Amino acid sequence: MTRTEAAKMNLRKGIKKMGKVMSPAATVRRDFRLGRPPKPGESLPLHRLTVWQRATEALANLRARMSAAKLNPEHVKAAIVYYQPPDTNPHLLLLESEQRTDEQCKMDAFETLGRDDVFAIGMVFDQYDELSGQQITFPFQFTGLTEDMIVSLRLAAELPHGLAGLARIVN
Repeated sequence: MTRTEAAKMNLRKGIKKMGKVMSPAATVRRDFRLGRPPKPGESLPLHRLTVWQRATEALANLRARMSAAKLNPEHVKAAIVYYQPPDTNPHLLLLESEQRTDEQCKMDAFETLGRDDVFAIGMVFDQYDELSGQQITFPFQFTGLTEDMIVSLRLAAELPHGLAGLARIVN
């Protein structure tokens, strides 16, 4: 599909206008998620070490962006989302927990992600937006996903109480 110059200019104006009304946290979230997600079949299932590394790097990246925007980086929590066919319900592994050390969280993740019937598909982030006073939960893909996996990742992002509620359930 080819866009005319007028359509492109209109799109740019809309982006600038939207940027003016967005909260700083929403701007950070938009910039973090910018880009095309991988398509199904573009990559193979990820090794547990790769999953852990991508998850911790993504969390560090988002927190660095929050700090650069003069927001509290501790207002971001994250969990790895995995899929266990044929069940389309999301399963989550917290990256950090107040009840466990970082090493215990890592070992739990390695044990779970090392099973043959488990596929890590992405993450969910829980971000507190100080300006709006809302807790925003949003997904982040690791790899190309099938329709069932996309449904599972979206379900994870729609948990009723976000990751705070999950932390009470898991721990």
